[in-house]
Amino acid sequence: MDCAITLNAIAGYDSRDSTSLNLPSTDFTAGLTGDIKGVRIGIPREYFVEGMEPGVRSAVETAIKELEGLGASVEPVSLPTTEYALACYYIIAPSECSANLARYDGVKFGYSYQDTPDMWKAMETTRQLGFGPEVKRRIMLGTYALSAGYYDAYYLKAQQVRTLIRQDFDRVFEQVDALVTPTSPVVAFPLGEKMADPLQMYLIDVCTLPINIAGLPAMSVPCGFSEGLPVGMQLIGPHLSEERLLNMAYAYEQATEWHKARPGI
Repeated sequence: MDCAITLNAIAGYDSRDSTSLNLPSTDFTAGLTGDIKGVRIGIPREYFVEGMEPGVRSAVETAIKELEGLGASVEPVSLPTTEYALACYYIIAPSECSANLARYDGVKFGYSYQDTPDMWKAMETTRQLGFGPEVKRRIMLGTYALSAGYYDAYYLKAQQVRTLIRQDFDRVFEQVDALVTPTSPVVAFPLGEKMADPLQMYLIDVCTLPINIAGLPAMSVPCGFSEGLPVGMQLIGPHLSEERLLNMAYAYEQATEWHKARPGI
């Protein structure tokens, strides 16, 4: 309910945003009937991979059975390009990061280091002090991918793969109304544990990045615990299916108590 209320407030057309759609407004709370009888749910086999924590797999599979018990039908599906999504994302996103953050030079936007009369020194120090380690890492990766001689080999190729990933989802959504996957193959790791190994930290996103690449709506719903920590079930739908996803999440929450559970501290 809270998500639907929030989406009511933030959804809608913005004439100054070229990415927003000029569509009639929707009251997302009105669609929270809790009735999901007849909804066709696909379970992508590529999201239940080796290396997933057994507790996460068990919790999500139990949640899928709960949705089936509420009247939804469940069938296996395949998204074969899923394995390329992580590499694709970490070329496209840093490239866009590099291009978009170039404007933060201390002149018009954001933090500005002014303790020097030298313009170039001020610009360099602004970017040195104004960005954290992860942002700098992504800027460097993106700048490399967009550089002469590497643009076609990396960025252009990643955009082509992105199209294939989107086509995979389009094909599957001709068969089913929504997909259910784990939100993450593992539960939350201790604070700071992955900071020394960014690659391991990036791998945690393996279940969510394909959705970002395809530009689809998705949401995470608490569905259990593993090793004393919460597990998320991810609901994914085709474009403009937010109302259906919210109702699926609402139906599941009405049938279970996991959204009220808290891990021990």
